[in-house]
Formats: sequence, C-alpha cells, structure tokens
Amino acid sequence: MKLQVELVKKVKTGTIRLEFSLENEVLGILGRSGCGKSVTLKCIAGILPPESGRIRLDDQTLYDSEKKINRKARERRIGYLFQNYALFPNLTVLENICFSLKKKDRAGQAYARELLERFYLTEVADSYPAVLSGGQQQRTAMARMLAAKPRVLLLDEPFSALDSFLRREMEREVQEVLNNFGGVSILVSHNKEEIRRLTRRCMVMEQGKIAEIGKTEEIFVHPCSEEGKLLISGG
Repeated sequence: MKLQVELVKKVKTGTIRLEFSLENEVLGILGRSGCGKSVTLKCIAGILPPESGRIRLDDQTLYDSEKKINRKARERRIGYLFQNYALFPNLTVLENICFSLKKKDRAGQAYARELLERFYLTEVADSYPAVLSGGQQQRTAMARMLAAKPRVLLLDEPFSALDSFLRREMEREVQEVLNNFGGVSILVSHNKEEIRRLTRRCMVMEQGKIAEIGKTEEIFVHPCSEEGKLLISGG
C-alpha cells in the first residue's frame, strides 16, 4: 500500500504545505501544538478539504484539486483514531464496533465478536461508553476503527487522554495493532518517546511545514533541523 500526499491547507495560524509518500510503513509526526499535525490527518481522511494538492492511495485518487476529485471520508477506507475516541454515547461497545462493519451479515457479526475478544472487551460488550475506563474506551475505538477493514490507519494523539500508567499499557496494544496491520499508518504525537518507540520513520513539523523526515532512530540520534534539535534534545 502506497500513500502519496501533496497538500496546501490554510489554517488560522498560517498555511500548511506538505509533500511526502509512504509505503507499508508507520510514520510518526512530531511537532509542537498548532504546527498542523492533526489538520494533516483530517485532510488525508477527508474530514477537512485542502485548498489544493493531491492525495493518492495506490492507484486511487482520493483528492485532486485540479481534477476536482474529493472522495468522501466514508469512501476512502481510512481508519481514524481521534484524541477523545469519539465513541457514540448512545451505542454499546458492541454496537459501536458493529457500526463500522463493511458488511453486517453473519460473517461481519463474527468479526465484531472476534474484535471484542482481541481487545478484551467481551465482558463490557453491552456497556455504554460513559461507564468505561479510559483504556476500555480506547480499545473500543481501536476495535471500531479496525471493523471497517481500513487501508490506512491514522492515530491522532492516541494516549493524550490517559494517565501515565495506562499510557504505557495502551502503547503496547497500539504497537501490536500497528505491527499486525502491516500497511500505511501515521501516528501523531508531541511526545517524542512515543514516536521513538512506535515508529520507524519520523517527520518533524514546524509551522505547517516539514522540518525534516527520515528514519526515526537517525533523526533522534542526529536531528538536522533546528526544530528537530529543539524537540528531541532540547536545543
């Protein structure tokens, strides 16, 4: 699976201008708050429209400003894990997962049950999000994301709503999801250690632009941009 991104998006703080491509890998986007990390994910997912550019997934065009192509989010088959998980409060855990099923037949229901077991949610299958722990909410959101059998995974600050102990526990589960997925995934965080542990490729963003991009470990050992030096080694 290959994802190619060229986009220009105006935001309150300026303009985001990015160009990069990924192929069957996990990219970590590291940057300070307001640099455009989350907006970038929303443009890829089809939640926000760029001003111009192109987004392609293998041989399919998801967005092309010149050709006036802009596929709806539900047509892109891109899984998105929001910061606050965005679970439907009026649906149970199982209903939340089933909502994303591509096919709601017997095979689909069986897959939903499989996801319940995989994410240790069987005992709370009939519970509503309001009574779930933070970890259970995140596992439900991940299961719902995978139920749609997405071609790309986008994770937007997936641990920001969790306490420090739960963060490390859930980080291991996210690592397992990313390893098993095997396609294109993008993890956004302002926590450098999360990026270092969970990704093999890293992009440092500064004010809507790419400060540097490359292998995660190489950037962490020898950041070449001033922003990279500041975020990784403190200056």
